Amino acid sequence: MNVNEKKCKTILSKSSLYGIDYSINPYTGCEHGCRYCYATYMKKFSNHSEPWGQFVDVKENVQKVLKKDLEKKDEGKILISSVTDPYQPLEEKYGKTRKILKILSKKGWETNLLTKSDLILRDLDMLTDFEDNKIHAGFTINFLKKRDRKIWEPNAPDIEKRIKALKKLSKEQVQTYVHTGPYFEGITKLQNIVTKIEDFADELQIEPINLKNDKKILNIIERHYPELKEKYREIKKNPLPHQMNLKEKVDEIRKNTDLKMKLFLE
Repeated sequence: MNVNEKKCKTILSKSSLYGIDYSINPYTGCEHGCRYCYATYMKKFSNHSEPWGQFVDVKENVQKVLKKDLEKKDEGKILISSVTDPYQPLEEKYGKTRKILKILSKKGWETNLLTKSDLILRDLDMLTDFEDNKIHAGFTINFLKKRDRKIWEPNAPDIEKRIKALKKLSKEQVQTYVHTGPYFEGITKLQNIVTKIEDFADELQIEPINLKNDKKILNIIERHYPELKEKYREIKKNPLPHQMNLKEKVDEIRKNTDLKMKLFLE
């Protein structure tokens, strides 16, 4: 793993994500190296030749820069993080996400965290320091089976650890959500995920898979799920049936399940 400490000029970036005004990424690159990650495009801007998952740049001056950025920007909703995991293993050493949370909890802007790691529990004291409904903690959960997690997220924490952390945060009255994205047709068992998390999550966000420019995902499907390779070739050619099929699944779950949790199809 190639780890570098670098200074950044800005940390609060305008976001094009739905419902999010700004994103904060305390790191460039991610140790988790998930094989479906869309953020691999960051290599173009970071001058790294290593494979995605083999480098991380630590933004060493995040506190100073964030304070300046917040003074210049209008209030908005923040996501930590959009192109890295704020609680990847290096966070335990560097604590950049914790330092960011300390500033934001005092600022009072609505903040969303998205991670695959139960390391977030280290900062429970910080999360409960936010005003009511100003902090939302989310976990990416695309599968429940260990085999699938090992294929797609080989360096990320086990799913059970994420669910236990979700449960703990919920008990502490932290607003919680789960992000299922991308949704892998024939692999992601959406109803099973709903059943597993419905008592601990306030919202489930579901994102269809995008295969427009991704041969890597198709190669993994052919190697590990050969029975699905034709289906995924069809999705690549025409994603609309996949999207409609997913919408029907979500509508069916809404209709047949008495949920307090909100389901949101992106």
